[in-house]
Amino acid sequence: MLKITSLQIPEILPHADAIRSFGDNKHSYEPEFWEFQYEIYRYLKQASEEYLLSRYRSIIRNMYALVSTDRHVIPIQSFLSSWYWYRKEHQTRLEFFLRKMDLPVSPPKGILNNDRKGAPTHPRSPNAGDILFRYGKIKYMKLMVQHGSIRIGPASFYRNIESTARADEECKKISFIPGAYTRIITNEEREVPIRGDVQRTVSAPNYYMLSMSCDWDLSMFDDFSADACVVLRDPERFAERLEFMSKPQLDGWYFHHNPIQYFDPYEMQRNQCFDAAMCKDFCFAYQREYRFLWIHTGGKEAKGFKILELGPLENITELHIRPQTTNPTIAASVSIPDDAVRLNVGMKNEKG
Repeated sequence: MLKITSLQIPEILPHADAIRSFGDNKHSYEPEFWEFQYEIYRYLKQASEEYLLSRYRSIIRNMYALVSTDRHVIPIQSFLSSWYWYRKEHQTRLEFFLRKMDLPVSPPKGILNNDRKGAPTHPRSPNAGDILFRYGKIKYMKLMVQHGSIRIGPASFYRNIESTARADEECKKISFIPGAYTRIITNEEREVPIRGDVQRTVSAPNYYMLSMSCDWDLSMFDDFSADACVVLRDPERFAERLEFMSKPQLDGWYFHHNPIQYFDPYEMQRNQCFDAAMCKDFCFAYQREYRFLWIHTGGKEAKGFKILELGPLENITELHIRPQTTNPTIAASVSIPDDAVRLNVGMKNEKG
């Protein structure tokens, strides 16, 4: 019997073969089983109250952005799945119940479905990366489309940035192993007492990065103080030009691009990727980030910002202004005037 009330969960399950491929069965998608799992492995037991409050807010934010019909069919182990977030919500809320704590926000009511109405286009599947979205100020978005002006910056820049949507330690990622379920044995076969949880850290030298999103989301305009969005319809062609035009300034730097993989810092999946540059805490999962990065394998550190000029991108991009608040489901296209003023993009106090 459930200790807490379940949210209204989807009626659609992943295909039976997909479920079996992960060694699961349909019971893995039942709230009763989620509670049974958590009673056996209470991974949030020693997490601080401050973290627990922040965690629940993040999960709810992610659910409103990421629960959708096309994600119901993805197995529960993946952060791309609607089911992943229903399970995280239920188990985190169960921890609140066990501590007799009040929730910081109310759980969702009814069926959730982020169908992205009014989007100018859609990727073929979650995190496909076949279409990308760049949110920002219209003057910089015009420069990107008309001249291919791109600003890349060091990952360390985001450590102390004021925007909560952009602030993160991009050169270091942290996860935890619950101390109650962990043993540390020395070479002398002596057990080391554990207080709290065991922290795991991965780090990388400071690298250059450029971020976009894998999907259209109206809330991203607020998060990034954006009044425009560039839709990139050929990411592979863009990446080729980006890599080629960056070589004069970043000779010897390794170039890579991929969707970000998100992880639960308190419940990592078995064999889950845990990387300082291409992984992020799942509190940011709603951003569906796609990252281009340059990292020096010899340990050389990124310093300052760099402006890359790729040439006109009108043939692979579209510029859309932020939809009017009175009709948030309609995105209006923007035509770029021929006499648009070219800005001094070398100014480092501007956020491009």
